[in-house]
Amino acid sequence: MDSLIDKLLNLGSSFITLIDLEKLCKPSDYNEMVSIIRLLIEKGVIHPMGAANDTNGMIPPLRRRYRIFRPKEDYTGIRDEILRLGAEFNPSGYLARAPLYIKHRELLTALRAYIQKNADDLALPMSKNERAYAIWGNEKQLDDPLCKSMLNFINWENRLNYYHTPEPFFDYLCRGSETESVLALENKDIWFSLRKLFIENSHTKGFRLYGQFIDALVYGEGKKITRPGALESYVNGFCPSLRLYYWGDLDYEGISIFLNISLQNIAPFVPGYIAMLNYGDERRLTPCRSSQAPPAGINAFIRHFDSAAAGKIQSVLESGLYIPQEICGYPRLKSALEQVDD
Repeated sequence: MDSLIDKLLNLGSSFITLIDLEKLCKPSDYNEMVSIIRLLIEKGVIHPMGAANDTNGMIPPLRRRYRIFRPKEDYTGIRDEILRLGAEFNPSGYLARAPLYIKHRELLTALRAYIQKNADDLALPMSKNERAYAIWGNEKQLDDPLCKSMLNFINWENRLNYYHTPEPFFDYLCRGSETESVLALENKDIWFSLRKLFIENSHTKGFRLYGQFIDALVYGEGKKITRPGALESYVNGFCPSLRLYYWGDLDYEGISIFLNISLQNIAPFVPGYIAMLNYGDERRLTPCRSSQAPPAGINAFIRHFDSAAAGKIQSVLESGLYIPQEICGYPRLKSALEQVDD
């Protein structure tokens, strides 16, 4: 009987039909079903609903629907526990919403214990997963909706002093932290070919590519480079005067990637785009694989070019054509690369 009562009280609804009640009870015969329902009514767990003649037509008759009565929870013992939380954990809010406190209790208890014992550690930044593990022993806890709800309710979303760790970029640095000029590349093939050329001449301090000095390569992985904070986190630690360039496909989508990079001090790799235009003069260009619309603010890209190059870019784009970055294959890159040894 206790098992049956637990099942009834854990149902999502406050009502149950005779048919569904029979499925829960699984009686051996009708008489046992009658006995079970009478006992549930006596215990105050269910109460028949509807008119007295709204029965199943059998003898003895049973009503077709029943209301489930759940005992009211007594939160008296919780009150003192909530008051001991301390002002910074919103006790007044939890006093008004005791059931919510019960949901948050385990997470909240661990957070309070951590803060009480590790106040100095909280003053030092940690990664998001590191902080979650330090507090709850679960490195993914801060991604849990219940944890987010708890932190929001006590206004602690921005008080755990953690930083996000975006997925790392694939890069090649000629001079490590002394890097001066980073070239971010949209496509893997061009990044790999340039990296191969850099490695083949690894004794050098950098290169001039189409006349522009470069001493670091980053594979932007398409739109990954546009994720908020991704590139900022990557360049953190390099010299303040670091120069950043972006080089991708010459189509609306490639230009849109550049425009959506959150760093303000990044510029198109103009010599690379000019080379693409020149190589494009030597062959029939391919129509875009899918329809693309000009991105908002495209002039912020076009303005980096002189009038002749800007006109050629607009002509290609408005004709529905595109020039992939791969037009600058390994042989062309090799011939355009000049070592810088001092």
